[in-house]
Amino acid sequence: MSQATSIEVRLPKRGAAGSAWGASSHKKPMAEVTVVLEDGARLDIVVPVRAARVLAEDGPALPAEADEVFDRIHALEARTAMAQLTEMLGRRDHSVAEVRDKLRAYGYRPEEIEPTLARACDLRYLDDARFASYFIEERKRRGWGQRKIELELSRKGVPLDTVPGYPERFFSDEEDAARARALLARRRIPDTRPREKLIRFLMGKGFSFALAADAVGEHLRSIEK
Repeated sequence: MSQATSIEVRLPKRGAAGSAWGASSHKKPMAEVTVVLEDGARLDIVVPVRAARVLAEDGPALPAEADEVFDRIHALEARTAMAQLTEMLGRRDHSVAEVRDKLRAYGYRPEEIEPTLARACDLRYLDDARFASYFIEERKRRGWGQRKIELELSRKGVPLDTVPGYPERFFSDEEDAARARALLARRRIPDTRPREKLIRFLMGKGFSFALAADAVGEHLRSIEK
């Protein structure tokens, strides 16, 4: 391939929904990069905006072989993917699948995403078991039941069979019943069909029908006394 003599970087306009070159499936807009060859040919690619900003400020020395230039651009994408990953984790812990989805939304390719995730896991920046343990305990403090917690972990891409000790380590009938009772104690008794509505309320929090029915029955009996 010919030598590259210049690189043009065009950042998306504010509020743009996607790249002008067909990357509209990305949730985030993409930047457009043109590598100009010595024979006048122009090679167009799209890259994540963060990588494009770095490229515009500190691109590869030119002229250089076009293949080498593209290799350097892709290496730059990998570095910025790692930087964005660490910023995500600085705000809150994430599951591996969450980070994968977010990097994909920024426009990174699997060739950059998967090595970045692997490195983050090796460094223990990402750890689905740690994430799940914290998530479960925090949601229990909010009064969630097991079923709702399991559904949310599934949505975040965390397989429950990878969580050590699940579910016995995190749930017991006694603790679940106590959380249900605590929720009911703060809930106003409905004027009509109280049993039905309170059971539905607890099931919406992720408790099983059997547990909800028992807790509501006990709660209503205690009020009637």
